[in-house]
Amino acid sequence: MHSPRHRRPHRPHLHPKHNMDGSLSLFLPLTTSLGTTAVAPDDYDTHSLVYRYPLPEAEDDSGVVDVTKAVVRENALDFFYPHMLMSGGEKKAEEDLNKLKMRRDVFLLAFSAVQALDASDRWSFYQIAGIHGLPHAPYDGVDNGEWDPRNPEWWGGYCHHGTPLFPTWHRPYMMLLEQSIIRQAKNLASTLADTDEQKAVLEMADDLRIPYLDWANQSTRVLGLPEVFTMTDVPLLYVWKSFATTSIPNPLKSFVLPVSTGKPFSSSDVYNPTAKPYYVVPPSGTIFTPESFPTVRHVNAGYQSQSDKVNVTLIRNANTTLVEGVHAVFQHNQWLPFSNHYWSEETHGDGSQFGHYSSIELVHDFVHFTLGGSGGHMSYPEVASFDPVFFFHHVNVDRLIALWQYCYPNAWIPHESLQLNDDGTYTEKPDSEANAKTPLTPFRISKDEDKKFATSDDVRLVDADCGYSYPEILHARKQRWTPAQMLDYVMKLYEPPQNFTHRWIIMIERIVKRAFNGPFRIRVFVAKPDATSTTSLSIPNFAGEIQVFARSSGVRCANCEERKSMRASLDLTKTMVRLGLATTPLPNAQDDPFSSDADAPSNPFSVPGSLTLVFVDMQGNQLDPWTALGGWQGPKVSLYYQRGVPRENINEFVVDDNIDVSPHVLQKTEISYPQLTIAGATPPSSA
Repeated sequence: MHSPRHRRPHRPHLHPKHNMDGSLSLFLPLTTSLGTTAVAPDDYDTHSLVYRYPLPEAEDDSGVVDVTKAVVRENALDFFYPHMLMSGGEKKAEEDLNKLKMRRDVFLLAFSAVQALDASDRWSFYQIAGIHGLPHAPYDGVDNGEWDPRNPEWWGGYCHHGTPLFPTWHRPYMMLLEQSIIRQAKNLASTLADTDEQKAVLEMADDLRIPYLDWANQSTRVLGLPEVFTMTDVPLLYVWKSFATTSIPNPLKSFVLPVSTGKPFSSSDVYNPTAKPYYVVPPSGTIFTPESFPTVRHVNAGYQSQSDKVNVTLIRNANTTLVEGVHAVFQHNQWLPFSNHYWSEETHGDGSQFGHYSSIELVHDFVHFTLGGSGGHMSYPEVASFDPVFFFHHVNVDRLIALWQYCYPNAWIPHESLQLNDDGTYTEKPDSEANAKTPLTPFRISKDEDKKFATSDDVRLVDADCGYSYPEILHARKQRWTPAQMLDYVMKLYEPPQNFTHRWIIMIERIVKRAFNGPFRIRVFVAKPDATSTTSLSIPNFAGEIQVFARSSGVRCANCEERKSMRASLDLTKTMVRLGLATTPLPNAQDDPFSSDADAPSNPFSVPGSLTLVFVDMQGNQLDPWTALGGWQGPKVSLYYQRGVPRENINEFVVDDNIDVSPHVLQKTEISYPQLTIAGATPPSSA
């Protein structure tokens, strides 16, 4: 019998070093086993190793490093659009501005070179991107020695979606691609004719970092995706002496697949991109990409990306679901519900406070479909990483994780073992368990020990353990911010456009991820019982949709096969306000909408048809989950009412990590038929 996946976390040791006043020290203990080695451009023996970027260590052998010396991963807007003004309004020196322009160009040129490497080269973009899904082969020979790709009974993969290791597994993944970019930057330097340019590129190469795409900040809410991710050719800003090229094909827009990826659809060739201009997005499964075809976003019948649809979708979602999701993520301090979207009756039953929160993985999932859209590579887990924007998105996810860790420094992966999966992976045998010391394969950390891999403990802190930082964290270290000060900063940064003090949250649990052979969406409508897949999303009743970032059936991914159900939340408050529904208590009334007190505010979702869920496939066609799932019990839907606390007081609620906590007092009720409607399906009498 398997042990429960979620247990109350054991209190770990306090990882960061604190001063007497509770503020964080500028110097942090070094606990990682990652090595500190510069990337050598001609070193093929250590190509899958993940190194800690160099940081100065104390001379007294105290085991601390100066985290203020870490090189930051910058905002993509700052990195790709260097400008003349400094933060205080002063003008940058011309020399400094030119260095920023050169660094930007070097990154783009090096990233292009990584994409141009042969598909068999394990430094190549194709090989590194392939770690995440297709081509379903061990990376750099990292398997358990028994894996056989011809054996359909043997599952495999490195996937850590839906597990407590989701945040930490992606950390060395980003570092590995960075190291390949650094390597190509050094190769670029060797080709430059001008010695000054050659020296300058070599000096900056080791400090190149992937910028983060902040999909929930003010700029994104107004402008959408920065143009640098969509233009066909990208101009070089620095005036180079060594070559006359002034622009290059944009490596951020797409990646041309060097080999065919996925299986052609046999039912009709209209589902294959070769059918353009009559291409049709397949309703399910994983999209097929022939050799020499590029990755796409929100694809049309001509198999071309539709940047206008990307921007409309991103602006809409950034202003609602994404900013609210980030805001919700930072309102709880438990690693397990924060880290992943997994759900089970055993671990999230009545009494659990995990339910109403948004996990960082759920917000991450929503961004994938926001950027990929119907038919876009980012929407499909098997091929998402082949779109270059995947890595800029995941660096921002890593940034949010690092900010959350600063707010809750004691929160960490429980020491008790957690069930990983029944079937095994490339590297783990069936019934393996996962904790902070589980190897994060395929990311090696030792040149001499072939089977020594990074663990979550190795990459716990981005600055002390990994050697890089983010602007907010570097500033906070220097200013010695307390966790409460960082939390206050983040809550202001991602404050929703309408930050209601009384909120209504719907939590949908028991979502079977692989119900429809690939990704799908759940649209939520309020007071619209006749809503279907054809109902406009522009009406006031539409509350939002939930992206289920699911792999196709039969995919070789043991972890995905085991993680059968997930949970997702959505804020209904703004929709209720649009519809004129009461969201706040009456004067002097008991603040409990589920109370028998006649003066209490009533539950606005107590009448038949109050809430409607519409399941749709990647074409937007309506789905019937009961038909697809046979004996499915139906979704478990709960409504949470949050009695709000003003934002300026939220920082008072930083507490110990072994307490389930929220800055709100909650009331909860389950919503079922007839109050809940599933479009196009009549639930069984037992539902």
